[in-house]
Amino acid sequence: MYKIITHPGSSHKDDFLATCVLLADLGDAEIYRREATDADLADLNTYVVDVGFEYAPERRNFDHHQDCSLPCAFHLVMQHLGLHDAAMQIFAWYPHMSMMDVRGPHRTANHLGVDTSVLFASSSPIDGYILSTFSGVASLHREDPLYLLMKALGQDMIDLVERKTKRLEQLKAEARVLPVRHLKTVFSDISEDPKLAMELYLRFLDDELVVMSITPSNRGDGWEFLRLGDNTIVDFRAIADDPEVRFVHTSGFLAKTRTRLPMEQAVELACRAIDGEM
Repeated sequence: MYKIITHPGSSHKDDFLATCVLLADLGDAEIYRREATDADLADLNTYVVDVGFEYAPERRNFDHHQDCSLPCAFHLVMQHLGLHDAAMQIFAWYPHMSMMDVRGPHRTANHLGVDTSVLFASSSPIDGYILSTFSGVASLHREDPLYLLMKALGQDMIDLVERKTKRLEQLKAEARVLPVRHLKTVFSDISEDPKLAMELYLRFLDDELVVMSITPSNRGDGWEFLRLGDNTIVDFRAIADDPEVRFVHTSGFLAKTRTRLPMEQAVELACRAIDGEM
């Protein structure tokens, strides 16, 4: 039986997420929140996370506090699992989570160009509750509800890395960038989880002329037209009266059609949502 040792006291996203992905990767392990012993550090079946003052992945030890040049323990574990580089590209929160843990909120806020209060205001009560619950236990085993949640979260994170990586390659091969008047739209007819990895594909395109996407709706049989970014040049309220349009958001950033019109008709409809005077 594997063991995961992490520090006692207050829990943070670092030790929590590192434990989650290790649970998913190992399949089964006992979790203990206590100081690591020399025996723990020497045992290859014991993963020591965010405690122990040693970074030695070959010995399954993943602490960063002894070396200010190291990233957080979660990143060290993800590197060990071969998922770090992909996670850096896929999860927008991933690089900054390490900065928050290693350098603190004030330096992170300065790096992001925002006031520290913005970081605190955007914190989630869900995070707070789960981390507080994890902080209150000395050990977790497979029959504990929190253990099952952590393992499922870790597995979902690992699966999402793989799914988004594959979908990005599929979008590169199958999606089309089409003109809509003097601008462009991304058109994709991939039906399963249609917006998966779309943000990665848009980053790959790096084309400021792409102002909207057209993808299968995940609510109904039609297309979803989505404005990209907070601009005023695209306003789908302009097509609200078209009989093919089933729904338009009151702010004009989104529209849905009744059916999946042929691509040419969908693009023609999208052209009418662009302000020609801009």
